[in-house]
Amino acid sequence: MIGFDAEIVRSRRKTLVITVREGKVVIRAPLHMPQERILAFAESKRDWILRTLERQKDPRFDPVREGKALLVDGEAVPVFFGAAKNEVRESAYYCKDARAVRRLLLSERGYLLEEELFSLSRMTGLEPSDVQVRDFSARWGSCGSDKKIKLNWRLLMLPPDLRRYVLIHELCHLRQMNHSRAFWALVQTFCPSYRQCLRRLKEYSFLTGLYR
Repeated sequence: MIGFDAEIVRSRRKTLVITVREGKVVIRAPLHMPQERILAFAESKRDWILRTLERQKDPRFDPVREGKALLVDGEAVPVFFGAAKNEVRESAYYCKDARAVRRLLLSERGYLLEEELFSLSRMTGLEPSDVQVRDFSARWGSCGSDKKIKLNWRLLMLPPDLRRYVLIHELCHLRQMNHSRAFWALVQTFCPSYRQCLRRLKEYSFLTGLYR
């Protein structure tokens, strides 16, 4: 099929959406949409899908995908699953199972998310009403009309400059609840290298599907 395998998931939705994560292509489609139309849509996205699949094979992250390492501030550190208790010992992470990574990483370094966000809030003059840490499956953060910012705990795994970009991105939504030119201009004011950050951030998107 057009150079790649894909899973088609039908539901009571109105639009077609393709996601590529962990080397898997999933096409989400309306219940009664003809198969031919779905495949034609996938064909129209073929180049993007193949590029994304190739990018996700980045060998730098093989130890992470294989469960041999965790990323902490973008650096790979050893991890051992099946441990009797969750702990950090001798610069290595010991976890009972994959789901324990969240608890351990937050207990060790979770304070950094609010600390860094409020430091940037003071710098930018953009102040959220609340900050929450969540387990998002497909995004790094969000900002609601109530000015509450929600952050993916996996931000702790990113290189510090990419984490900083995400935090600035969400703070800027406090003033611009969109992705208009005005929004990106505001982001650039506080993060001149945001375009490079956006490109690099895609390399780490596979993390949002891990540790569940």
